Amino acid sequence: MVRSLALYQRRQSGRVPKHVVVHKSTEYKPDEVEGCFEAWPSPEGLELVQVQQHVSWRGVHIEAPREGFGSKGAPGPYPCQRGSYLQLGGREVLLWTQGNMPDVAGGRNFYKEGKGIPQPLLLVRFAGHGPWHDGCLHVLGLTKMDWNNDGPYDLLPVTMGYAQVLARTVKRMPSLAPRPYQFRFFM
Repeated sequence: MVRSLALYQRRQSGRVPKHVVVHKSTEYKPDEVEGCFEAWPSPEGLELVQVQQHVSWRGVHIEAPREGFGSKGAPGPYPCQRGSYLQLGGREVLLWTQGNMPDVAGGRNFYKEGKGIPQPLLLVRFAGHGPWHDGCLHVLGLTKMDWNNDGPYDLLPVTMGYAQVLARTVKRMPSLAPRPYQFRFFM
């Protein structure tokens, strides 16, 4: 965290970002949380979020009941909307980064995967506060930032996807000098 902040400040005339969100696929250990707060000058602007990919939840769109068919709704022909989220508690939320996107298809239903029931991401906040709406919008935006494909979105935010690619690349390298590298070398 200290090194990342120093790199940022070097390129931004010494300014500190107002808000930083750190995504990680595993849970934050107490020592990691403490170290992040020691490295970050303002505890207000730091958010530590675990992005868990494989959860047992699913989301189905239930259509409103039609007149004459009883009072119960029925499962719709398309999955829940992309961007739907369900808060499970103060620290956890389920976010569907896959799902129906009628805005993309001019009002018609469109599900990129074709069929199946989308699986949400579980976001767990280890530091930070506030409503989940903005955090979910940020993650959704990050799922559309991989310009190396022609899909409307990816399942994971680019922060997680490229971290996995970077980890695989670094694992294959025999040695790595302790200096900053341009990100483009790892794409």
